[in-house]
Amino acid sequence: MNRPMLGHCGCEEIRDRLSEYLDEELGTLDRARVVLHLAACHRCRGTAVGLARTVQAVHRLLGCRGGRPANRLH
Repeated sequence: MNRPMLGHCGCEEIRDRLSEYLDEELGTLDRARVVLHLAACHRCRGTAVGLARTVQAVHRLLGCRGGRPANRLH
């Protein structure tokens, strides 16, 4: 689903891309747009933190050691 984001990104588009962001699958420009949006939008930032914590918890339950993206938002 690695499609480029165009122009200003609304909350819905950002939330749709959070998994890609946390998995470090976005290009430089798209990543910058997500970072800027998260810095300005407490609602999306909260969603991102919640998703990151969920991913981290699943990794712990499964015994995975690759939780690096989930740690970024804490």
